[in-house]
Amino acid sequence: MVQQLKATYASGVFKPATPVDLDEGATVTISVTEETHPKTEFKNLEASAGGWKDLLDCDQLIEDIYKSRITNSRSQPLPDLE
Repeated sequence: MVQQLKATYASGVFKPATPVDLDEGATVTISVTEETHPKTEFKNLEASAGGWKDLLDCDQLIEDIYKSRITNSRSQPLPDLE
C-alpha cells in the first residue's frame, strides 16, 4: 500500500500532519521531498541578480542568436535582401 502524507520533522522524528492508516509498529520506507517556500526561492533569485553584469554584451548576444537561427534552421540560408 502506498500513502502520501505531509509530516513535520522535529527532534529526529517525523510527525504526520494527518492520521496514518498503519498497524502500530509497522515498518515503512520513507521518501523525503522537502517543500520549498516562495520566500526562500525568491532569496536565491535575488542573490543571483546582477551576476552577469558587465560579462556579456546583450545586444551582440541577441544578434548572434538571430544569425544562428537563420543559418541553422534552414536547409539553405536566405539571400541577403539589400
